[in-house]
Amino acid sequence: MDVLSDILNIVKLQGSLYFRTEFSPPWGVCVPDYASVARFHLVTRGQCWVRVAGAGDAVRLAAGDLIVIPHGREHRLSDEPDRPAMLVDEVVQRAGFKGAGALVYGGPDRASPACLVCGHFAFDPNAGRLLLGALPPYIHVKGFQSLNYGWIDEAMKFITHEVHERAPGADAIINRLSEILFIQTMRHHARQTDVGLLAGLRDPQLARALSAIHQAPDRDWTVEALASEAGMSRTVFSERMRERIGCSPIQYLTQWRMELASRMLTRRDANLARIAPAVGYQSVGAFIRAFKKHFGVGPGRYQKTAVAAEAA
Repeated sequence: MDVLSDILNIVKLQGSLYFRTEFSPPWGVCVPDYASVARFHLVTRGQCWVRVAGAGDAVRLAAGDLIVIPHGREHRLSDEPDRPAMLVDEVVQRAGFKGAGALVYGGPDRASPACLVCGHFAFDPNAGRLLLGALPPYIHVKGFQSLNYGWIDEAMKFITHEVHERAPGADAIINRLSEILFIQTMRHHARQTDVGLLAGLRDPQLARALSAIHQAPDRDWTVEALASEAGMSRTVFSERMRERIGCSPIQYLTQWRMELASRMLTRRDANLARIAPAVGYQSVGAFIRAFKKHFGVGPGRYQKTAVAAEAA
């Protein structure tokens, strides 16, 4: 399995929400900050502006563009960059939107509405930190619907149909298609970015070292051994890891081991004596110390919370 697939399997998509919107000028909607979700907006007709809190100037979205806000930051959508915005809950209330059809809102100019598919992907807050933590405040994919993804339009129509009909199996279908949409976004971002984990995966030498870690997380890795896998000197390898990915080789190794351990701890029958060596620790005590340092809680307490969440 490739490294990106390996990481994406850890990023547990817990659920998704979709709805269609039709906004007529003048209009402005404020979406509040929400942890552990990735918000997205796909423009299917017209255009709009998005301003993400703390991320600089507003971004113009044209028909076919997609924006993903990985960390669920507060953001404003509007027909003009500086248009005052109303909280989305109040917009929904004023529009009388009940979840079926489209959320229709705005001024009297019905000739040029902005039509969007909006929603979010919800994630386990303790899973996928390695990937999600490295993502920027937003990812803007221009012409997403035309990037050789001919199935996107039909997929979005299918998702919308499933949201409305709620037939047996609807949640499973929506979640699977959501995962594909998210993965395609990550693929696109990987081709565009020069820093972060996804940029590191584009570097053939770093990718070899990362692949070695993912194939054998239980091995007693040293910087020298990983540099050898990459075909580089120890110094150059460490410098490039920091430059491209933003952490040292051992920091990455530890983060990945903790991601794997946290996933294993979601099982009721999880056993620390088996987990510790599986993720490269020679003793349970050493594993507990590393886990608590990384997550802020011990594996026992983490497991209780995780198992309860899985059962909910």
